[in-house]
Amino acid sequence: MTRPLSVLVVDDEPLAVERLCALLAEMPDCALAGVAGNTREAWQLAQRLLPDVVLLDIAMPGESGLELAGRLATLPKPPAVVFCTAFGQHALQAFDAQAIDYLLKPVRRERLADSLARARRLISISVPPVSEAFVAATVGGVIRRIALADIRYLHADDKYTVAHHQGGEHVLDQTLKELEQQFPAQLVRIHRNCLVNRAQLQALRRDADGHVWALLKDIQRPLEVSRRCAGELKDWFKGG
Repeated sequence: MTRPLSVLVVDDEPLAVERLCALLAEMPDCALAGVAGNTREAWQLAQRLLPDVVLLDIAMPGESGLELAGRLATLPKPPAVVFCTAFGQHALQAFDAQAIDYLLKPVRRERLADSLARARRLISISVPPVSEAFVAATVGGVIRRIALADIRYLHADDKYTVAHHQGGEHVLDQTLKELEQQFPAQLVRIHRNCLVNRAQLQALRRDADGHVWALLKDIQRPLEVSRRCAGELKDWFKGG
């Protein structure tokens, strides 16, 4: 017997939460993991509970559901996101955020069941573990694989992306943006021209001038963190 899907409900409207919880209670193959009334609380619960699915409203006080979806994608085990909203105009943005479905309120039982069935099918698809993920570099006409786990950081230099890894440095065929989208759970942006392997991050340090620097495990030279990226990086370190 397969285990039930764990579902986190995120909505600031009590009636909407009540309806979604009631619908989930009618589905024996689903289990309510928790309820959050705002995205900050949802982010904390998602990190602790690691739900299979998040039923997520878009328009909420503070950070929007779309912004939270981007953060959820960085989790080691990203949940499937189903948006449940009263507004139809955000559908394109929702699917850009890699949502698997977009339901309009009031959510119908049949549509929710279809979405959760789709989530179960996606979850059942096996994916290679992180240790087997790799990026490609072309060296002298030969394509070489570089294990993602071996990469310390990636730096954009003019038109090129350079991977700094255990075996040295190699120019990659992909842009920073492409790599960030492909490996959101493993790579984090610390500057407009730099991505860092999350597993390499050891500490953040602020100097006398107020600049923030990232300290990595396997290199002595700290890397500069831009003001734009510093806040999110600090939150990640704090686990919030």
